[in-house]
Amino acid sequence: MPLERQIWDVMDMLFTKVTPETPLKEACALLTGLHGTKPGGPRPGLVVMRANGEYLGVLSVNDILRYLNFMYDQVLREKEHWLDRLMDRCADESLLSVNDVMTRFDISIRPNQKIIEAIRIMLEKEVDLLPVEDSGKIIGVIYGETILGEIARLVEKNPNY
Repeated sequence: MPLERQIWDVMDMLFTKVTPETPLKEACALLTGLHGTKPGGPRPGLVVMRANGEYLGVLSVNDILRYLNFMYDQVLREKEHWLDRLMDRCADESLLSVNDVMTRFDISIRPNQKIIEAIRIMLEKEVDLLPVEDSGKIIGVIYGETILGEIARLVEKNPNY
């Protein structure tokens, strides 16, 4: 059964990492696939790690959208034009980094856990990706889109499921 498969059967070992100091503009280019470093096009998130490999969290498209919504709400309260405020903040790329927007958490999944366990964690924590950790190191990522693919294959093979 596909949802009983283990994480290592479906994880992506070619995930993209960024540091918390990475300019948000560069991270957005990586997320959209415009940077050209990730085969297969855009991804829903990036793994955030220090230069020494310490795992800090993730940066997803949803994190960026939440940040933009926060900025919008803030300027509405202050009666400013939100786009002007955002452009001012982005004028110097060093002012806005992954660190400002990322989701910090120490949630990960082990490669021998089942896909159904990843679904539970992703729903509970409201995330689109989970880093896969083995022996204290991030060795891959499982994306929500990968899990949806597994569910689609299950339904395709068993229409009465």
